[in-house]
Amino acid sequence: MNASSDEPPPSRRSPVLFVGLVFGLGLVVAVLVGALSGSKAVHADRIHQDLALLEEALGRYRADKGTLPEDADVEELLVPAYLPSVPLDPWGRPYRYTSNGEEVFLSTFGKSGDRGGSGEEQDHTNHDGHAVPKGAPERM
Repeated sequence: MNASSDEPPPSRRSPVLFVGLVFGLGLVVAVLVGALSGSKAVHADRIHQDLALLEEALGRYRADKGTLPEDADVEELLVPAYLPSVPLDPWGRPYRYTSNGEEVFLSTFGKSGDRGGSGEEQDHTNHDGHAVPKGAPERM
């Protein structure tokens, strides 16, 4: 008997190989998508922890001073009396601050720094309805 007669004909090997390749590719894509979406969730959690921390410190500032300035450099307001340092957003930029004297509005415009977008480009504010992560200070 010939050694080559023990191998299955090519027509039987091809579908198995094809299914294996498709399955492997699907698995790689699923892992990559999961890793990328997990990174976005980590950024959102960090942003909202930072916003809650800033909001809490600004609440203490308002309790001491009686009001909040409409526009100001948050670092000048809070460091060192209320915070040792002011956190930056995940892309290294300061959070934006405005106030009407009573309410605080804090925001970041995402990775691009431009208003609007989705994913890492998404805007985040202390009033956008995101849950404050566990361990973050209570909102004002």
